[in-house]
Amino acid sequence: MNRWIISLFVGVGVLMLFSGCTHITQTEVKQPEPKVIVQKVDREDVKKILEEEKLLYIENNAEKVFAVNGEGIAPQNTVSPAQAMALAKRAAVADAYRQMAEKLYGVKISAKDTIKDAALYDSRIVSQVDGLVKNATIVENSFKDGLYKVRMELTMSGKRWQEIFAY
Repeated sequence: MNRWIISLFVGVGVLMLFSGCTHITQTEVKQPEPKVIVQKVDREDVKKILEEEKLLYIENNAEKVFAVNGEGIAPQNTVSPAQAMALAKRAAVADAYRQMAEKLYGVKISAKDTIKDAALYDSRIVSQVDGLVKNATIVENSFKDGLYKVRMELTMSGKRWQEIFAY
C-alpha cells in the first residue's frame, strides 16, 4: 500500500510539473480586440451606396395617375327621364370603380368546360374582382342617347404605390 501511495504522489508531482510549464496565462497572450463600429444609416446613405455600386435603383416619387372610363345604360322601365339618368349614372360609376379595382388589384378568372360525347357541351367563365378603391374622383361625365359615361381618375404618389402594390 505504501508503494501505491508513493506512486500516486510521484504521478501527481510529475503532472503538476508538466502542467505548470505549459500553462500560459491570459496576460501573456494578447488577442486583438474586435473593432465594432456602430453607425446610423439613413435613406440618403443607402441611395448613395446603391449609386456608387452601380446597383439598380429606381426613384419612384413621381405621382401615378390611373384613369378609367365607366359606362352605364338607362333601364327601359323607368318612371321618368330623371330616374333613367340617375340609374345610368349609378351603373357608370359602379363600372368605373370595378375597372379601377381591376387595374390596381387584378382579376381572378375561373373557367370550366364540360365535354359530352366528344363535343363541348357547356363552357362557363367567371371573373371576380376584390379590392378597395379610395379617393378616386370623377373628372368627366356625359349623358347621351341613354348612355351615361364617366371618366374616373386616381392619383397617388410613387412612394405610396410601392407601399401598397409593389409585391
